[in-house]
Amino acid sequence: MPEIPDSFVKEVSQRYIELYEKVTGSEFKGDSSEDPMSRVQENVNRFLEGYEG
Repeated sequence: MPEIPDSFVKEVSQRYIELYEKVTGSEFKGDSSEDPMSRVQENVNRFLEGYEG
């Protein structure tokens, strides 16, 4: 895996946030939790519980 400079990661992240806000019309609220994988798993489970596929 090639190394990516922190400055590039920050620039790309800011661009994604800007696009998110333009598309959704909502302010982006980042996650600063200690365990983001648990939050993702909870959200996926919540979605699947409501899925009527």
